Amino acid sequence: MMKRLWNLLDVEPEETGPVSLLLAISFLMGVFLATVAVASQTLFLTYEGISEKFDLPKAIFYSGIFSIGITVLYNFLQGRISFKALAILNLLLIIGLTAFVEFGDDFVEDKVQLYRFGFILILPFTFITQLIFWGAFGRMFNVRVAKRIIGSVDLGTSIASIIAFFSIPIALASGVKVDALFSIGLVSIIGYLLLFIVLANKYITGEKSAVKSESEIKKLSFFAFLGNKYIVSLSAFVIISTVAVRFVDYSFFNVSTAQFNNESLPYFLSFFEATVVIFSFLFTTFATDRINQDYG
Repeated sequence: MMKRLWNLLDVEPEETGPVSLLLAISFLMGVFLATVAVASQTLFLTYEGISEKFDLPKAIFYSGIFSIGITVLYNFLQGRISFKALAILNLLLIIGLTAFVEFGDDFVEDKVQLYRFGFILILPFTFITQLIFWGAFGRMFNVRVAKRIIGSVDLGTSIASIIAFFSIPIALASGVKVDALFSIGLVSIIGYLLLFIVLANKYITGEKSAVKSESEIKKLSFFAFLGNKYIVSLSAFVIISTVAVRFVDYSFFNVSTAQFNNESLPYFLSFFEATVVIFSFLFTTFATDRINQDYG
């Protein structure tokens, strides 16, 4: 049975160990991002002191600024400390921040600030968890192997997100409070950390790593970066698409809060996000591997 599954995923026998751990980590990452996103969005958008017209644009803006800052810091530290230490440090930070949002009611008088902070953290959490995941992936496999199995490895996140998004309405209907979703996310990210430590110790140490050291990674200067047309074009595409997505997010959240009351909003957000992930899952399953093999 397992042999057929690995054949279906195009995974060689010697790759089953690391791929199994990556699938488990991606599953936990999907659960974490799904539960934290729905909880943060719902609590922020439905709180009485929140104005979608004024507070939402500020929250989206600060989310972007915070994401840029934490990503720049991550890249700065990447060449100065080991990847394992950097990843563990960031995961511990995420665990601490998630716990603060979950249990911070007793320490923060103004809940508007707490819920705004939780909303702001969604994007940075997404960036950092994926940076760690794909950073580990890139250090474990060479380019040829990575191109072959990248779609299969990403499968765990999609499956977990679909399950989580469809499970959230069931949990809420059973009496689970929205803020309790943070607890589920907290357990998931702790599991992510533990599995990453196992993964790093077994497959990203010394000779087992596909990347021997951070110094082997070629780093471009700022002017060399601007002189590389491919990177500049790719960066421009990412910037433009990200700006467009932020405008869409603003419109989407405004319409959502206008159409749905506080009780039905988390259900809608869960089903909507699940639908988006399903389309992403179908694209990943049937197109990603082919695109990577043909175009890189």
